[in-house]
Amino acid sequence: MRQIEDMNGITAVGENLNWYRGFIQGKTRITLAWIFAFFLGFSAREYPALPGVMLCLLGALLRFWASGYLRKDTRPAVGGPYSYVRNPLYLGTYWMALGTAWAIENWILLAVATVLFAGIYHFIILDEELKLRRIFGEPYSQYCQLVSRFFPRVWPPFFRAPKSLLMGVNPEKSHHFFSISLAMKNKAYEALLTFLALMAFVSGSASVWKHF
Repeated sequence: MRQIEDMNGITAVGENLNWYRGFIQGKTRITLAWIFAFFLGFSAREYPALPGVMLCLLGALLRFWASGYLRKDTRPAVGGPYSYVRNPLYLGTYWMALGTAWAIENWILLAVATVLFAGIYHFIILDEELKLRRIFGEPYSQYCQLVSRFFPRVWPPFFRAPKSLLMGVNPEKSHHFFSISLAMKNKAYEALLTFLALMAFVSGSASVWKHF
């Protein structure tokens, strides 16, 4: 009887996770982004502080850099930032959110953004990894052993995966070099436009607050 109850509990947890994973896809993330923007505008009482601006810009540049290596569902991306982390696009988005909150010195919003990002993108990344394992098979499994999921490794045996080992995952030499045409195809410029829009938005909001 106890075993049946335990199995029912596991099944219920699995169903809840499936519901949650479906919930956080697509429009939910867009809605949360708009809510985040509202709180940015409401709490931006001072002009953006330089450290936060730089972190946000770094996130945008990371997304731009990563876009020049991403060939969706054809070959594993292993060059450039993908030799440090498996999800540089999401890491760049995280830095942009944190940088904007830091720029307006809203530490509560920064903490909330971190918690929400972890709670949402943890499952999104897991689901995408399952998809990539089905598409690429063993090469992607090898890649996962070589490169950390989200933050670069800061312990031995390496910080950046050796190119010789990454060539075993994706032997196409051209895929290990940045391609501006591929970056444009992946709309890499949107990250830089988003950075400019965020800084203009919080600066404009601060200006409005200063006049009232």
